[in-house]
Amino acid sequence: MLSISTMARMLAVIAALTVMSGCSTLTQMEATTPGTTLEIHGSARIELPRSEDLKSKATGQYEFMATAPDGKKLYGLLPLNVNGGTMAMSILFFAPAMFIGGFRDVLPFYQVDVDNQVLNYKRKAGDPWSQYRPRDVESARAKAHFDGLK
Repeated sequence: MLSISTMARMLAVIAALTVMSGCSTLTQMEATTPGTTLEIHGSARIELPRSEDLKSKATGQYEFMATAPDGKKLYGLLPLNVNGGTMAMSILFFAPAMFIGGFRDVLPFYQVDVDNQVLNYKRKAGDPWSQYRPRDVESARAKAHFDGLK
């Protein structure tokens, strides 16, 4: 039979591995208009398409600003996916890990459409695009963030 201290160490290792496995997600970002740039809170403005490795979040969002070649802008928040597995493991083994490592991940695919003021996203390459149209309050929040960086 395992001692209580051995079991505690095993649970700590499992919790640490769970936290580390959900720390970041690689996402592919593209645009419907060539020459569009995208800046995400915490990342540099880069022309699309690009791949980005973004950390999971427990709280907060990723604000973004997309700029078409003609100067038209789209501000909003990246839609995030709640990772139920990470959340469940954190609750079962070490609840604070949920807030350390995060349980809300970026999605694997985003497509910026500045002309139509939408951000398309999907979970798998073969899935159809889902559409996110930023609400006014979300756009204002993202715009305030990027305006504050100037």
